[in-house]
Amino acid sequence: MNYITDHFVLESCLKIFISSVFGILLGIERRNHMHAIGIRTMLLITTSCSLLGILSFYGAGAATKASGDPTRIAAGVVTGIGFLGGGVIMRQGLNIMGITTAAIIWTSAALGLAIGYGLYLPAIFVFIFIIITLPLFKKIERAYFPASRMKMINLTYSNDDADIKAVKKVLAAHGIIMREMNYSNTFEDEKFKVEILVNSPGEIDFAKLGKDLKKTGKLLKFSFQ
Repeated sequence: MNYITDHFVLESCLKIFISSVFGILLGIERRNHMHAIGIRTMLLITTSCSLLGILSFYGAGAATKASGDPTRIAAGVVTGIGFLGGGVIMRQGLNIMGITTAAIIWTSAALGLAIGYGLYLPAIFVFIFIIITLPLFKKIERAYFPASRMKMINLTYSNDDADIKAVKKVLAAHGIIMREMNYSNTFEDEKFKVEILVNSPGEIDFAKLGKDLKKTGKLLKFSFQ
């Protein structure tokens, strides 16, 4: 029996087209947030996974004996897409970046496979749900968890008369959450150094922060890494 009919070809083209639209829109969402992965990558993932889903479905139906296994190619996609997702996860200083983008890569692969198998409504539901919830929860995270980035603050005083309590109050006033504080004293040049590991919000007035910290003692140097 010939499974390559005109209807099959047209439906396959429709599946790939819908997948490409999803991939383009997901790529635009990542680019709007200045992430490395973009439109072309997402387009390639969704369309190729959709094609693989079609091939898997066709291979199972066109099998001459018994029935084929339509999950074999999908299982290979799930395994392979993990390597691609892992490639966008990177460490920047004290922070881990790219986890959300890696998850979107998984999602785009799942959408492509779902459309390839003809599961239009579940794929459309998942796509709309993601497009709506991603920016929504980003606003919620910024509102309720503003200090999300790990940073290092280094303070150098001319002597050991720094007011540490005042330093803590200044950091709290700027929305900075202190995680750990280390001290060191250089006796030769009489310098007192404070190293503070903090959770920092995305936007900080560094000029005002520096002026406020200067009031906590004879501050010689201030760095925010």
